[in-house]
Amino acid sequence: MSKTYVIYANSFDENSGGALVLHRLCDLLNQAGVRALLWPSMNALFDPWRPFHYLHRRRMERRWRRKHGEYRTFPGFHTAIATAADVRDAIVIYPEVVDGNPLQARHVVRWLLHKPGFHTGRINYGKNDKFFFFQNAFNDPSLNPDPDNLLRTVFIRDDIYKRTNFGDREGVCYILRKGAHRPMIHDTTRSIKIDGLSHREAAAVFNRVKTCISYDPYTMYSQFAALCGCDSIVVPEEGMSLASWYPDERDRYGVALGWDNLDAARESVPLLLPRLKEQEIEANQSVRRFIEKCELYFGS
Repeated sequence: MSKTYVIYANSFDENSGGALVLHRLCDLLNQAGVRALLWPSMNALFDPWRPFHYLHRRRMERRWRRKHGEYRTFPGFHTAIATAADVRDAIVIYPEVVDGNPLQARHVVRWLLHKPGFHTGRINYGKNDKFFFFQNAFNDPSLNPDPDNLLRTVFIRDDIYKRTNFGDREGVCYILRKGAHRPMIHDTTRSIKIDGLSHREAAAVFNRVKTCISYDPYTMYSQFAALCGCDSIVVPEEGMSLASWYPDERDRYGVALGWDNLDAARESVPLLLPRLKEQEIEANQSVRRFIEKCELYFGS
């Protein structure tokens, strides 16, 4: 009998790539025929093994809700909430930003959704953790020497992100997200910030402006901008090359790394949506391989 998978995740937020892929993973695992549940990160301080867990949990939940509101899931995904009893023999999946093992799980997967330590400056993982990575650029061979441990989830909103304006465009929009700490190289007073907009609001901007500049090299919003007809440009990090950014040329369709690659990005825009749909299929396959690897490593 397959183990239960418990995914440690923030409340669903359509503007948070991390929350989206974690909730999507839960959905895809359930679609693949295993039992998968979410553990709200608002329960981070709840120790499932302590006898007063329930009362402690209720107090902390009330405190968390006063600050953040209700824990949200996406109605289109199959995502139920785990209880303490579900954790006991489960495979717990933490994103790379989680410090230590707050659920004291016996079986731990670390999913590298970014480079380890990028957000927190700390790397505190268990010696028996099993590592998977969202894309090659995030893998750390010293933690995970297996280049086949790709785990990808994709949720393409081509119902929203599509080109509707084939006429004149003007202006610039920009994306900060994980690049918020970087120096700005364009005039932000004359451009529209995408961060914080809903998907429909962002798509409307992408269909109005000529150029989208992203300071986050890996956000899907750069591809979304290209789908809507923008010149989509990523500001490279220091020392970043095309090969170190996305080694597979297909992952660069529609998006330029700096202004020097803009012509190639424009030419490849027609290939972008088919590539994203292909990635969606590959993601489903990677989830099945993930299940096989986990059950081999942890035992079924």
